[in-house]
Amino acid sequence: MSTLPWLDAPFQSVLAAAAAGRLSQGLLVHDAPGAGGIRLVKRIAQLILCSGETPACGVCSACRRVESGEHPDLLRVEPKEESKLQQITVDDVRDACEQLVMTSYEGRGSVAVISPADALNHNAANALLKTLEEPRPRLHILLVTTRPSSLPATILSRCQRLRIAPPPREQVLAWLQAQRPSADWPAALDAVGGAALEALDGDPTRLRELRDDTWRALQEALKGSLDVVRTADAWSKEALRLRLNCIETYLTRRVLQGPELAGHSAKMRPGAHLSGPDLDINMATALGLLDGVKEIRQQATTTLNKALAVERLLWRFSRGAVRARML
Repeated sequence: MSTLPWLDAPFQSVLAAAAAGRLSQGLLVHDAPGAGGIRLVKRIAQLILCSGETPACGVCSACRRVESGEHPDLLRVEPKEESKLQQITVDDVRDACEQLVMTSYEGRGSVAVISPADALNHNAANALLKTLEEPRPRLHILLVTTRPSSLPATILSRCQRLRIAPPPREQVLAWLQAQRPSADWPAALDAVGGAALEALDGDPTRLRELRDDTWRALQEALKGSLDVVRTADAWSKEALRLRLNCIETYLTRRVLQGPELAGHSAKMRPGAHLSGPDLDINMATALGLLDGVKEIRQQATTTLNKALAVERLLWRFSRGAVRARML
């Protein structure tokens, strides 16, 4: 299994906890989007189930079967493909718990990986709680999520937490460049919200085109020349999640690096506006738009009218620019 450099530190903390006998049977991995939380829990599963002389050796039969997902003492719990709401249901958890009460096949323990843990619906979380409260010996339950706040407090209180910090952009770019030197990785990262593995799995050229197209539309919205209704309808039907990433990146850069984007040196400014060569945008408006992006993203799996939500966001871009110019 290829390793990601930013996962070394959290894995070393797990190794230290295991060596000291402090590794909890319930472990919550707080993943950063696209940072490789599943890869980390695979290494943790190898640590627990390894049959080699050095734990998590990666070459023994047990480690290889963990990597391939074929180890009999490794159980994955995740939303079924046919689930419209992409939830982990109470039946999914009950089926898993029935298997987890049995002793391990190879005698080294059992590992259950629940990912994404925030997909657990209310009843599923309650069904998991009893197993977390009274796990049988040598059972480890690994929960992976980018949104731990979405989990019930009762689940959180029974898990040791391990956080994967978002890796620095420079480190991600260096790693991606080593994997595929000729790609335009900075633009690809803008489109996937900095998610390294998603960038690697995607088409960098297509991601750059999507970013450029999105940013071009935002500039037109700020100038009042965008066909908002038509654009919102098109975005809602194709690559909405990536479009939202591009909008978020655009706004974040304007907040943090506005003068640099305009060709000036980045310095702290006392004013409330972010100046560009052709437009002005109020900082409070930019932060409000970021909140709007977050709301759409959180409601994307519901019955939200996506076209209308995106349309409202783009109108807010246009109105925000007009207000800023009048101040």
